[in-house]
Amino acid sequence: MSAPDTSEISYIDYETFLSPSFSPHAFASTLITSTNDPSDPTVDLSTPLSRVLFDLQEIDTHIDTLTTTASLPLLSYTATSHSAASHILTSISAQTTALTTAYLRLESDVIARSTTATSAVAAATNLHTVTCILRELGRALVLARHLELQLTDATAAVRAAHSILELRKLFAANRDILDGVDLARDLQSLVLTPAETVLGARARDVIGAFTMVPSVSGGSAATGAFVVDPGVVAEAQRPGVETAMQTLFLLQPRALSVVVAGLLGTQVSAAVTALTRALGALTTLDRALGEVAARCRTLMAVEGMLAGVGLDGEVLRELDTGALSTGFFGAVAAGWEPRVRDVVARGGPNARILRGGRDRLREGVRGCVLRGLDVDLADEGRGEFEVAVMVGALGSLGR
Repeated sequence: MSAPDTSEISYIDYETFLSPSFSPHAFASTLITSTNDPSDPTVDLSTPLSRVLFDLQEIDTHIDTLTTTASLPLLSYTATSHSAASHILTSISAQTTALTTAYLRLESDVIARSTTATSAVAAATNLHTVTCILRELGRALVLARHLELQLTDATAAVRAAHSILELRKLFAANRDILDGVDLARDLQSLVLTPAETVLGARARDVIGAFTMVPSVSGGSAATGAFVVDPGVVAEAQRPGVETAMQTLFLLQPRALSVVVAGLLGTQVSAAVTALTRALGALTTLDRALGEVAARCRTLMAVEGMLAGVGLDGEVLRELDTGALSTGFFGAVAAGWEPRVRDVVARGGPNARILRGGRDRLREGVRGCVLRGLDVDLADEGRGEFEVAVMVGALGSLGR
């Protein structure tokens, strides 16, 4: 609202009343102060009140005059606004009706059909899941049946290992859909796990039992028994041992290295025991050296079988050695050297005989190493490292 024309009503200060900072309290206080003597103990409010009432009456009269004068334009403006509002309401009502009709048609044509389609999709999804479960279970049953048959055939160990790997992959790839299916759980606990255990145990036994140490059949040699040719035995065992190596590597790659390490440890322990026993009965020393050579040939044959199935590099890396024979003679020398030193320290006939025949003993050890490595005695240069290691164990005998 703009301030009225001051030529019409000059005695009302509209600027003060319309100011955004107008304070009724401050205005009243100023009005009272201006109409009373500050030193007078009594306060007269009639004069300021009359002034305020007069101003209000004048403003009310002015508003009434303006309203009366502008009534026709106001009524015309109100009628126009009402007409426009009615027109807008009519348009909105028509659009709302059209929108409601469209929604009802959409609900009938889309939403209802969507609900039906959603149910159909859910049913199809569930059927698809069931189909996948049945298909994978069918594959698992076929593999399990093949596995059971393969376990009965010693020559089918590698195929059985592949069947186990296929079953493992099948169950791992379908863990989500097969989880909770009793048949799948039974196949794993009653077929897969036992088969893996049996197959692994068989492979370990075959590898661990391999040896080229000559054995006597039918009692002692004195009773007319004959010595079984270790080479013939090794060749007869070779297919089974290679199969066992492949089988164990397929099932548990590191397990093959563990078994070979165990076989190496067994051969070393037996060789050290034989050599130590011979120190107390020197007449058996040549036989003990022959046994050590045979045990080395056992490991050479094992390494050759590993190479035959392409697993020698993998196993030798795991065992951190360049060759099983090198590791064998190094370990035998390390185990035999303190025994030799102990015999020399105790003295006695054995110590004197060892010292007296040390050159012959060193030559016997050299021949043992070369025979173990399957190296011709005349072939210089080959096997010298292993010879030096084993001869070094006799250092306490002197030069």
